[in-house]
Amino acid sequence: MQIVPFPERVRAFELDPAMPSGALPIFGEYLDRLGRNTTNRRLVGGFFVVFGIAQFFAGAGVALAIGTFALAGSIEAWWLHRAYVRVPETRLKREAFRQVDITADGLVAAGRTVGVRLPDGRWLRVRLDEAHRLLVAGHRRVWLLGRGPKVFVGFSGVVRVRRARIHDAPPPGAVRVPEPAGSGSPRLDPVLTAHRRQIARDLRVTAAFLLVLAGFAGWVGLDFPAVGWVAWTFGAGALLGALTALLRSIAHDRPLAADHWTELRAVLDGPVRMSRHGSARLSGLTMLADGTVVGFRLPKADPSMAANIAATGRLWIAGVPKPGGAKTGVPGYPVLGTVWLG
Repeated sequence: MQIVPFPERVRAFELDPAMPSGALPIFGEYLDRLGRNTTNRRLVGGFFVVFGIAQFFAGAGVALAIGTFALAGSIEAWWLHRAYVRVPETRLKREAFRQVDITADGLVAAGRTVGVRLPDGRWLRVRLDEAHRLLVAGHRRVWLLGRGPKVFVGFSGVVRVRRARIHDAPPPGAVRVPEPAGSGSPRLDPVLTAHRRQIARDLRVTAAFLLVLAGFAGWVGLDFPAVGWVAWTFGAGALLGALTALLRSIAHDRPLAADHWTELRAVLDGPVRMSRHGSARLSGLTMLADGTVVGFRLPKADPSMAANIAATGRLWIAGVPKPGGAKTGVPGYPVLGTVWLG
C-alpha cells in the first residue's frame, strides 16, 4: 500500500490505436451494451403511443391522449439524441482511434464548446462539461474515431466518447484554456470536484423527469380509472425515485472529505462483466497496510472505473482503506465509484 499526497503521474486506461475500436477490451463491449440499451429504452416510447391510442378509444378524453403522445415523443427524442451523441456507427467499430497531441496554444474554449487544433491546421469542436475540459487541458491529448467532418472523440482514462465536428476555424470568441492546477487531494481535485457537480446536476434532471412521470401517472389515475391502481402504484414509485435522486444529488454536491489517496495493487479474479444496462462488475484481491489480503468487489461500477482497474492493476481509495464500502476513483480523472473491501 502507498499513500500518495501528490501523485506526479497516475497510470490510467487509454484507448489503443493499434486495434479496431470495437475490439478494445471493455470499450467494445460497453458500446454494444449501450447501443442495445438505447434501443430497448426507445421501446418505452412505443408503449406510450399504444397506451395513448387505447385511452382515446376507451373514452378517457383527447387531452390525456395528447399528453401521452407528447410524453412518448419527448422520451423518443431524448434517446435518439443520446444514441447520436454517444454511440458510434457500426462501421466505425472496425476502425482504430487516432491519437492527437495538443500543442501549447492548440486548446481553446467558448463556453462549453472546446476547440482542439489538429495537425493539419483544422479545428476539432466538441461540447464538453467542466470535468472533461479540465481533463483535456491537463493531459493535452485526445483520440479521434472516424475520417469525415463528423468524428467521435475519446479521452484519457474514460470509456465514453463524444460526437464532434471538424471545422476550418476555432469556435467564435474562444479563448486559450490554461493547464489546471493539480492536486493530490480527493477533496481538492478540480477534475473530480467538477465531475461530482455534473453527477449532481444529472441526478436533479432525473428527479425532475420522475416528478413529471409521477404527475402524469396521477392524471391517468384520475381520468382513466380502469388502470387506476397501476397508475397510482407507478406514480408512488416515481415519487420515491425522485426523492432518492434528489438526496443523492445533495451528497454529490459536496466534495469528498478525504485529503489523500491510497494506492493499492489490485489483482482481478476474472474478466470484467458488463450488465445489460451498461454497468460493469468486477472483483479481485488487494492488500491493506497491515499486510492483510482482502477481497474487493465493485458490483455496479462505471465502465471507466472498471477499465482503469483492469488496465493498470491499481485501486485508488479516497482516504484510509478499511473493510466495508469506500470511495474509489482515479486522481485527476472524471472517474468515481464505490468499492467494497473484505
